[in-house]
Amino acid sequence: MIKASEKTQRVKYMRLLEKFLKSSITILKLEDFNYDLFQKRSLKIYNLIKKIDDIRVDSGYFKSLQNFVELTMSTLENENLKAEEKRSLLLKEVNLIDKNRNKKIQKKIKHKNAIRDDS
Repeated sequence: MIKASEKTQRVKYMRLLEKFLKSSITILKLEDFNYDLFQKRSLKIYNLIKKIDDIRVDSGYFKSLQNFVELTMSTLENENLKAEEKRSLLLKEVNLIDKNRNKKIQKKIKHKNAIRDDS
């Protein structure tokens, strides 16, 4: 059984991962992309994430969020790529995460309607 403090840490960690993703999506999809702003925000949220001890997540969605955070940080540290190349790489990853999340949501809605039709 998980203690209450562990649960709160887990929820806080998951919310920070989602905050990191949403913040990244917002900045990456802007037409006038500002690399410095993206780097500053990413580092700010990343530091908050690192303050929390590593928490094991079982969901594929949250594992993909963890991988995205690590990919983002390694991409920001990579000096060989230009800002636009970094943006396109990260946008591709963000779109894949959104696609997987939306696919799961649509699947649930589809089955929900099928259950109602059967009765």
